[in-house]
Amino acid sequence: MRAVCQRISSIMEKCRKDEDRKLESRVVLLVSLIASCSSLRISNDESRQWVSFLANKTNTDDVSLKIALATILASPNLMLDQVSFRDEKIGKSLSSFFSYLHSLIQKPEYAPLSNVMILIYVHLVTDNAEDLSILLSNILGHKVPKTLSKQPFVKELYIGNAINQQDVAQKAANINITKRLNATMSGYLPVHCICAMLHWRSFSKYSTSINEWVKTQMLECHTPIHPIVPHLLENFASSCITSETYPHFNQSIDEKFFQEIFSGEIFDDSKLVIRLLSLAFLIAFTFKLDSSSNKEGGTIKTPKAYSQSLWKSIPIRYLLIVADMRHSDFQHIRLMLQRYLVLSLPHLLPEQIHFDSFKGQTTHVFSRGKRNIVPVSEFSCALEDATDGRGFFKLSKLTDLLLNLPIKSQMPHFENILQALTVSLDEERWPRALVEKLALLWERFDSVLPRRLHEDTIRLWLKSPQASQIPNLDDRDNDFIISHTPLILFRADSRVFKSPPHLKCFCRLLAFYLAASRDANYLKLTRAIAYNTKSEMAEKEELLRSFIGTQRLAVVQVFIELCDGNPKDIPNLEEIQQILCSQIHQFFIADTHLPKLVHFNMYPLRLIPVIVKKVPSTHVLINSINELLTGGNLERRIFTIVLMTELLENYKIPPAFAALTLISDLLDTLISNIINEEFIILMLNITNSLARLIMLSPFHAEHFLATIYRTRKLALNRLALYTSYTKARISPEQKLIEMIDKVLEKLPKLSE
Repeated sequence: MRAVCQRISSIMEKCRKDEDRKLESRVVLLVSLIASCSSLRISNDESRQWVSFLANKTNTDDVSLKIALATILASPNLMLDQVSFRDEKIGKSLSSFFSYLHSLIQKPEYAPLSNVMILIYVHLVTDNAEDLSILLSNILGHKVPKTLSKQPFVKELYIGNAINQQDVAQKAANINITKRLNATMSGYLPVHCICAMLHWRSFSKYSTSINEWVKTQMLECHTPIHPIVPHLLENFASSCITSETYPHFNQSIDEKFFQEIFSGEIFDDSKLVIRLLSLAFLIAFTFKLDSSSNKEGGTIKTPKAYSQSLWKSIPIRYLLIVADMRHSDFQHIRLMLQRYLVLSLPHLLPEQIHFDSFKGQTTHVFSRGKRNIVPVSEFSCALEDATDGRGFFKLSKLTDLLLNLPIKSQMPHFENILQALTVSLDEERWPRALVEKLALLWERFDSVLPRRLHEDTIRLWLKSPQASQIPNLDDRDNDFIISHTPLILFRADSRVFKSPPHLKCFCRLLAFYLAASRDANYLKLTRAIAYNTKSEMAEKEELLRSFIGTQRLAVVQVFIELCDGNPKDIPNLEEIQQILCSQIHQFFIADTHLPKLVHFNMYPLRLIPVIVKKVPSTHVLINSINELLTGGNLERRIFTIVLMTELLENYKIPPAFAALTLISDLLDTLISNIINEEFIILMLNITNSLARLIMLSPFHAEHFLATIYRTRKLALNRLALYTSYTKARISPEQKLIEMIDKVLEKLPKLSE
């Protein structure tokens, strides 16, 4: 080995004298091979000579320069221990050589060398020894071990002289993208370099535009999605948001690009990849922008958010369902989508009912002779005929055909179905079966375009002549509806609440907007974390929980009011009550404090049997009877006793019988201490309930019966207070006596 080293040194001297470029290139390659030997030991003079030869500033050959640079970086044996000693002559040679390379890469003909130097810079800054060794191995043609930790001196000189962050940013923006990028490609790709530099915010720091590069690379992505792509999109989204630490930000992708991406056929497979990537970027960017603490401060310029019309056109649920169904193709981007949706828009996450809409779509087979498509124009004509009173036969037939088609064939009829669901509010004229089929189609659209579906539907119902008019509704965006949820939704066409199919759609619509309102408020709370103390945040969280509870309370109270009515005036009242009570039951389950709060506020006594019977979760009120009875509110006492009677009728359980003891004790206290008009009114309203309790509870029957007898006796005594017989006959006491007499006649005689 010693003789070989001496021979190479002599050849180097000859190359310098003869200026033989061809021989020099071969010697550079030979040195790279010899230097890779771990047993190589050369003197200080030879080390300086070899490094000086490699760092030749007269060399202009692109390939030879790359080999020389790779040899210097891959061969720590060429120099003494760089950790404990740094040779000044070698340092000057390398500094001069790296500066020479820096001047060369400013020329367009040295673009390949520039790309290699950019990658080396990224690996050195990130201490990525593994990818650096792979890169050097590809250049030198033989395996290079991980030597980065042994080259601190070379690393420092390279970063300080060869290329700086500004050069990297400006040149990296012109690196060629990877064609047909997918997960089958291995190695360090240009996208890795761009991803790292976006993380450092190099492009925004030096005002270098990178959005066109990102757009072009997104368009060249194919399945299966490469694992680096989500990191690229996330880093780019972060770099587009300003902050106190990073006042500069990259220019985001223009909205027109995304409008073109999401225009056209929703189920176009050729656009599936770019749409999923676009959605991933949009939701990451929007979340970072909305949760940025600078948005409300106004001290720093902030990037512009994407418009509501763009978000309305994105089939979010459909894209998420496809990403889930084709897990192997989209597993990496799917995780990013789910993470940001959970953080910002969880109400748009698909549920099992939405997945069911796509079951069997790919294997849908049509019977011979049956059509596999319903023309939009034909359906529109049939809808016009039905609206003008020319019959429903054709529309019913086309609707039946449409129901049997996959959702891909149903979506072109989106506008027609919404229009049909609005004009069908005239329930007296429209067949119930047809309306139910239209509502079923409406529900299926919720699996594709939930936001557009609910927004367009509520706007149509709010514009109806039978609705409570909202000024300038066309000028209001979706945020206005969300911020005024839920009360604004109840200003819709009043006929919606009298038609069971429409009411079911309204309940889904209401649930969507309540969830959207909750998510929007939690996002504001997330932004507030940056400039609030822990105690202030706790207070804000408590206020938000109270606000959400108030929203639910308002909805339940309106639902209870809608349960009221006369079956003669509302033929479908029983079904409407069942739908509304089912929704109330879900609210009660979601918020355990809500049942007590609703009943503390009370509602008409005639609705208590309806609510108790059709809302199973009302049984939890049995444990709250004591709280409802306390206080001197007469109306609440009446309400509670009537409520307890209905609860015992439906739930004959020990806690219910125990609650009767509380009622018994209360009546004993009142009858022993306070005999006034208020007590008479109380007994007028609860005597029938007491009679029912006597029949329901043998444990308390005797006591309640004694209470009724005592009340009758006291009422007779109070008749003497009236100045005339006429006034006594029309007094509350007389009415109470007559009521008690009727009740006692119906009650069976208790055994002595």
